[in-house]
Amino acid sequence: MDFSVKRLAADAGTLLSRAVQFTEEKLGQAEKTELDAHLENLLTRAECTKHWTEKILKQTEVLLQPNPNVRIEEFFYEKLDKKAPTRMNNHEMLGQSMIDSGNEFGPGTAYG
Repeated sequence: MDFSVKRLAADAGTLLSRAVQFTEEKLGQAEKTELDAHLENLLTRAECTKHWTEKILKQTEVLLQPNPNVRIEEFFYEKLDKKAPTRMNNHEMLGQSMIDSGNEFGPGTAYG
């Protein structure tokens, strides 16, 4: 393992400088660095893409590994000759998530 005291000192200095800047911005002693409008737009789109990707991933996991409690509930309703409450199944929920994400991003994107 290559251990360098100079590198450690440089990294510590950078960390301390960033901590001081963050603290000054939060306490209002320094102005926050303004970001370019294009970068702000990209950050917003990235957060939106992350949100929808995580939601679709979660719905896909639910589809691949269904909840056993739902199957037991359906079994009891069937045995008791009662009508189960209508709700979307896992396929429909995944499809609805995909449709909603496509509508939010528009037709010119990979989600659209």
